[in-house]
Amino acid sequence: MFHINELKEAALEKVAHILPNTIFQEFDQPNSRMLIAVTLMNRGEKELAYQLFESIAAYGPDENENRHFAYVRSLIEMAEMDAEKERFVKAEAYMMKALAEFPDSMGYMMSRTHLEVYHSYYLFKLGKKEAAHRELEKLILREGARFASLPQEDGQNLVGPALCYAIHQLALFHAEEGDWEGAATSFERLLPYVIWVDEEGWNEGDRMMKEGKKDVGFQRMVEAVTYDAS
Repeated sequence: MFHINELKEAALEKVAHILPNTIFQEFDQPNSRMLIAVTLMNRGEKELAYQLFESIAAYGPDENENRHFAYVRSLIEMAEMDAEKERFVKAEAYMMKALAEFPDSMGYMMSRTHLEVYHSYYLFKLGKKEAAHRELEKLILREGARFASLPQEDGQNLVGPALCYAIHQLALFHAEEGDWEGAATSFERLLPYVIWVDEEGWNEGDRMMKEGKKDVGFQRMVEAVTYDAS
């Protein structure tokens, strides 16, 4: 049960001086409450922001596009805040629900592919490592096909960043498991999609791997490539 009036008063105390009064007059509206929650979050008031997001998510899906956006965005923000506190059971559940309800119209605001990578990470941290690997492999195949269907420049701009992010995360799964060869092999898969490669740095990393300095070599390979991870 959410004590909406108490949440409103707490939010007023924290951010009333930087938001229009009309926003608080419409506190019962999910989209106005969303703006307040995001403002609180950006100012470090995460506990209160979380409660506001939770109150918005409690409305559930909505036929109204703006209300539905607020619902999905709230689930995503709660998932990420739970993950920060290593509450991965809740993080995974919220992100899975957000992905199930994620509308195509939200694509201009946030990358669904990035959110899917986050979900795989939450699975991994829950010990569901095989499922996490499978989810990323499926994602990489899908986005790789999208990349191939576009002109090179469009592929690099529209698909490349999230695709590289997914491949990088898969490599990090292998690294966290101590499988440095698997990490390097996985990471090498992003070479066709990156913006730029420092050939000298990459070769140096590869040489270190062969010399048995696997963790250092892998890190050097990571440093040698550039892609937009946003």
